[in-house]
Amino acid sequence: MKGRSTLNIFICILLIGAFIWFQESWRAKNPTKSIERIRLFNLDINTLLSVEFNLTNGVIKCIKENGIWMAGDKEGNMGRADDALVQRMVSGLNSMGKGTTITGKHLEVRGLDAAEYGFETPTVTITAIDNQGRQVWMVGRKTPLGDMVYAKNAGKEAIYTVPGELLVVVPKSHDVLRDRVLFSGDAASVRRIEIRGSAGYMQLIKDPQSGWRLQQPVAAQAEAKEVEGFVEKLYHFYIEDFIADNVSDFSVYGLQGETRQISVGSGDGSSRMLIIGDDIADKSGYVYARRADDTSVFTLPADVLTLLNVPADRFRDANVLSVPMSKVSSITVSRGEEDLSLSRSEANKWTLISPVVWDANEQAVADLLMLWDNAVITEFNITTEASAPEWIFEFGSLEEGVTNQISVLPAAGSKDGLLIKRDDDPNYYQINLPLIPAGIIDPLEYKDRQIWKLEKAAVDKVTLLTDAPSRQVVERQDDRSFSLVETNSNFHVNERLFDRLLNQLELVMATDYITYNPRDLEIYGLVNPSTELQVSLSGSNELGRVLLIGRETPDGFYSMVKGRDVIFYLDKDLVSKLNVNLTESPEPVRSITE
Repeated sequence: MKGRSTLNIFICILLIGAFIWFQESWRAKNPTKSIERIRLFNLDINTLLSVEFNLTNGVIKCIKENGIWMAGDKEGNMGRADDALVQRMVSGLNSMGKGTTITGKHLEVRGLDAAEYGFETPTVTITAIDNQGRQVWMVGRKTPLGDMVYAKNAGKEAIYTVPGELLVVVPKSHDVLRDRVLFSGDAASVRRIEIRGSAGYMQLIKDPQSGWRLQQPVAAQAEAKEVEGFVEKLYHFYIEDFIADNVSDFSVYGLQGETRQISVGSGDGSSRMLIIGDDIADKSGYVYARRADDTSVFTLPADVLTLLNVPADRFRDANVLSVPMSKVSSITVSRGEEDLSLSRSEANKWTLISPVVWDANEQAVADLLMLWDNAVITEFNITTEASAPEWIFEFGSLEEGVTNQISVLPAAGSKDGLLIKRDDDPNYYQINLPLIPAGIIDPLEYKDRQIWKLEKAAVDKVTLLTDAPSRQVVERQDDRSFSLVETNSNFHVNERLFDRLLNQLELVMATDYITYNPRDLEIYGLVNPSTELQVSLSGSNELGRVLLIGRETPDGFYSMVKGRDVIFYLDKDLVSKLNVNLTESPEPVRSITE
């Protein structure tokens, strides 16, 4: 008995499993029928050809023509529809699920017919045509309870309740489905701009390598921020109102000519042209407009006219220095027979390499670069007589693989700004710089103010030769302490003063440079200096340092590092700290009686 019960249960499980498998297999082979059991609509946007809404107050049509959705009314006034809005509408229809089903038998039992549910005069009749044929749905009145409406397939008896949101999905007019976007895509995708306005024809192209460039009316680099700002303003405009569709004579609206056009091309190859017409007489601040590929006329704010009248020079790159300041690796300055060259190392350190070689003052190089980085063109294509340049600047970039040459014409007393030429461009431009500082070619302008580099721990011996005492020599001993040599043993080093001197020697700064390779040291008091400070170094292959301090002036002391032939000023206070008595006498010995 127990075995028979188990067998019966097993057979039931098999039958249930077979039923589920058969049902799921049927649903897989008939997905449309399965969906139809759940949803009122099953529209495929890809195969859909048209949708028509017959309302009590008019007809709204959506028709796909050559892959483009058009929206219109029963009179056949059709205009381009917004694809996204059409897709959203179809998606909304497909989301309408069936609720209660009222069959023909239910109607017969109740003694009712479809008219009782509002289908004699439907609220809306929806007709869809796709590659499978034509389907019609009718929407009746609202249900007595709940936010639902009655709906049915035309030609079928069954009536369904569906959410009342269906009436929200149905458009109120064809105007709400219209495409109000002037240019498809987004502003960042724009690769070409063409403008025909009162300023003439202008064309801009975005090159993958060099960025935005003017092609017409001149070939020149464009300022990316200006172009992108223009595109952003253009994409800010949307269609206000649609005036007429299927227009054949555009002259009525001033839209027949080619004098007011803006064309935009995107990276995907698509393009769209906007044509702007007359001002609207009875609507101040607005103009007529249309798309070149459409026959509808609409309105736009008159502010769009400002985008038609932008001069080409507005887009031109006004930066004089075309190489990014951070990527400049070499600088050459020429003026007549004078030349100066600077080079940046891989460690990002600048060095003067001509006419002399020394570490460059980083701030001075930064000031030179900043001068030209802030220089901008104030007027393009200046007419002037050709003349030889007074200055030539070359900024090279190994990273960019380019050299930017700037030739500066003589100022000739003009207060309007210097005239320049750039690279091989034959045109002259006026810039915002009134003059070039003469010292910009002086090598001393780029010399580091720190006259030497040494470490306190490397100092082995210091010899200070002054007027009184005439000679002080302090030398490091084996125990790393310092002692006086070549002097009376009764004296010893003033450790506090000597340590301060060592600290000072680590960082001796010139207040200003005067000249290099002087012809006569006598005029600076450096043939017989008032002070000579000799520093010997240990633990390295470096030579020592010898600082010569000469004649005093109101600006400081003439000074130089022996063997380097560069004359500079040392601050008077610094000289007093270097010219110090490093010795002190021992304390007197007191007697026992005291």
